[in-house]
This record gives sequence, C-alpha cells and structure tokens, in this order.
Amino acid sequence: MIEFGQLLADLPTLKNGGATKVDNVIPLAKGYKSIPGFTALSGTGLTGTPVGLFTSFSASGTTNYAGDDGKLYQMDNSLVFQDKSKAGGYNGSTTAGSRDFWSFTQFGANIIATNGADNIQKFEEGTDTAFSDRVSIKAKYLAIIRDFVFAGYTTESSVVYNQRVKWSGLNDSSTWTPSQATQSGFQDIVGTHGSVQAMVGGESFGIIFMERAIYRADYVGTPLIFTFNKIADNIGAFAPRSVASFGNQIFFLAQDGFYKLTGGQQLTPIGNGKVDEFFFNDITSNLEGVTSAIDPNNSIVVWSYRGDGATGTDFINNKLLIYNYSTDRWSTGSGQDLTFIQSASQEAFNTLESLDVLGTLDGLPRSLDSFFYDEGVIGLAGFNSEKKFGKFLGASLSATVDTTEFEGVDGRRSTLINAIPIVDANGEDTTITVTPIHRPSQANAISTGTAITQNASGNCHLRTTDRYHRLRIKVDGNFTNMLGVDIEARPEGKR
Repeated sequence: MIEFGQLLADLPTLKNGGATKVDNVIPLAKGYKSIPGFTALSGTGLTGTPVGLFTSFSASGTTNYAGDDGKLYQMDNSLVFQDKSKAGGYNGSTTAGSRDFWSFTQFGANIIATNGADNIQKFEEGTDTAFSDRVSIKAKYLAIIRDFVFAGYTTESSVVYNQRVKWSGLNDSSTWTPSQATQSGFQDIVGTHGSVQAMVGGESFGIIFMERAIYRADYVGTPLIFTFNKIADNIGAFAPRSVASFGNQIFFLAQDGFYKLTGGQQLTPIGNGKVDEFFFNDITSNLEGVTSAIDPNNSIVVWSYRGDGATGTDFINNKLLIYNYSTDRWSTGSGQDLTFIQSASQEAFNTLESLDVLGTLDGLPRSLDSFFYDEGVIGLAGFNSEKKFGKFLGASLSATVDTTEFEGVDGRRSTLINAIPIVDANGEDTTITVTPIHRPSQANAISTGTAITQNASGNCHLRTTDRYHRLRIKVDGNFTNMLGVDIEARPEGKR
C-alpha cells in the first residue's frame, strides 16, 4: 500500500515523500479525515461586513458577540444577532487593505471591544442593554495580561501611538490614567520593528507582536509594573489577524512563513519546506483579511485567506490552510467562501427540527448523539458571503489527496492495472474516484488521465503505462478517513 504522505507543497513532485495536493481534509498522524462543510446557522446576516466574533464564558454558559463596520451585536437563544451598539453606532472602516476589525476580550462580567476607530467599548453581561464607552481611548488590539486590560496601537487625544501598549488599573478596566497607586501605565516599544500587530494575554505573562519583532510582557509590580523583553528580532506578525493561540502555543504568519511560539520563548518555523512558498504564491491580495482560528476538537489551527480563483468582493476569502499542531502536518481547504473565521460556540441542536438547518439526517457527518451538536461547544466558526454566522457542521467536503510520485516497478516503465483506495466511507452515496497522473521522466510534461470510479468490489481498473506515476484520489460524500491506496503494477510488455 502507498500511504498518503504529509502535504509538502513546496517540494518537487518526484520523490517528494509526501504529497503536493491535499485538499479539504484534516491531517492525522496517518492519513486524513473529512472536513464538515460550513453551515449557516443564523437566519439573517449582519447589517454590514462582519469584522469580529467572540465567545464569552459565564456560570450560565456561553454567549457570542459580533461586530461589523457600524454595529456591535449579541447573539440570542435563537441564533439571531441583536444590535447592542451604543447610540449612533460606530465609524470603523472596512475598506480593503485597511479595514478595522473588532478585537474583543472578557474581563470578569465585562465584554471589552475595540476597533481602532472608536472609543474602547464595554458591555456588562446581565446588567447592560447596550455597549458604551469604557474610556476615551481608541485602540486596535486588546488582551488580558494577569489582572490588567491591555490595549495596543492606541489613539489618545487624536494622537496615534502605533508602537504603544497601554494597560488599565489593577482589576479595574475603567481606570487608564498612569498611576503608581492603581498600577495603570503604558509602554512605547520604540524601534525599527514597526507597529503593534497583535497581543496575546495570559495569567503569567503576555506576548506583544510587532511587525518585525516579538516582545514578552512580565508583571514585576511597582514602580515599573511591567517589563518588556524582546524574544525575537526580524520576526513578527505579518498579518495582524493571523495570530491564534491555544494553551501555551501561539501560531502566526511572519514575513517569511508560518511559526509557532511555545511557552513564551521557544520559536519554531512550522511551514518551512512544506507550505510557506505555496501560501505566498497562492494568496492574491489583502493580508489584512487573513484570519485564523483554533479548532481544539481536531487539534488544528486554520487560516482563512483570499487565494487564486477568488471571485466577488475583496472581503471574501475562498481558501483555508490547516495545520494539525499535534502531528505537525498540513492540508488545505477550498470551496468555502467566508468573510473570516474564528472559534465560537453554538446553541444546542436538541430536536430533530433544530437539525434541519444542517441538511438531511443521512448527510450529517457525525451521529446524532455526538457532542459536536451540544450547546456551548467551541469549534471552528465564521461568517459566509451572505454575512450569516455558521459553523463547520455540514456534510463532508469533496476531498482530494494525491499520492507521492512513484515507480510502479523500480527502474523501468510499468503499467498500473488496478488501484484500491483505502477509504472508510460512511454511506452508499459516497463516490470514490482514482485519476492516474504520469510522465516518462522528470524532463517531460505531466499527463493526467481519466478519473476511474471505484466499483462495488473496491477496484479501480487502470491501464496507464509510464515510468513515474501518481494517483489522485477524490472522495465525494461522507467518509471517516483516507489512509492510502493499494496498487497492482506490471513491467511494461508483460501480461
């Protein structure tokens, strides 16, 4: 059997050791499993272009918040986003290349939100009926570090401080005037490393991403309050919304590719020689529109971006790049037009009627008793081109995985006469095809044959003669996993 290798899109096809095409699947330690398609859950979309999504946690459960260029919303129990904007709404821009995303964080019962264009907002759950100004400061980014609310890339009294991080008083999100008594303060991280791009909070320390540097913020108490130490130079966040974190790991896109930061100090390239070159060649525009999310159920971080073949408005992303941080393997996703992605919760699908939005029962990728349909489950979510909130809960996407290029018989031409895809499918409606791809030498052009559908006995009968072969397996319909393909080959001229 030829096992499906990891995605190595940056390496040559011949003797790749992995695969150059792995689409619409989640990488496993061996093989791949299906990706459920995006399903819109909210009946109506937001008014403007969605540019923010956040899930809060409380004793009563989870609540989703969202933002567009003019409003802030809270999701009700019917999965409808209700307008909770302050009077007059907001001025955030969604101009391509400069759109202001909403950044959210939670500080106790308070939801704090900022978009860089309006004053920092707050909404106290269980008390407030609308957002209101928390402080007369504008900022692009928010984080909670220890017991402080941090704001990054601030505007104060109409003056822009693109290299400033500012923090509230100790356990007090309403106090922002620097003071030894309250421990509120600020730090300008001056240098040639560009602007603040993102912040990741934590109970022990925080991480500040600049364009070309990374700093660690540690609490030391008065008089300094915080110290800021550079942990990486010439490496920073190339796309502000590419930064995603889970546990002690932070994943992000730098100018030269994808990285992982572990424990606030260990920096590791994760895309080099695998997908970095592929990504930069595929992305067509709008680094500001690259967004990221963690799916802890599948141990993956996913980046959404606008790649080759995109149509329509510049706000629509059509590609996914998927990294399994437990196996260090990659895959891609396509055919899902989304404005952006984020991790979020959902209300429970606890009746057959409520499941109607996900399609037919036969088309569900998981059993009805799966915890994925429970209330409050955090998973991959986002907004589609119709500005509707949804999650990846639908039927399996059409998956395509290539084998590595191989010789059917070592050192000579051979004829592939049969292929048996090792795919665990879940229904009679699942169709599996094998397409032969071949060439006589590295110097020759690649030829692509006709897709052969797997018959009832599991065989795909081929008649392809050449020296170098590759097989493209495509699965339409629900399936559990794809492991590889069994082949039967004979030296050319033998029967």
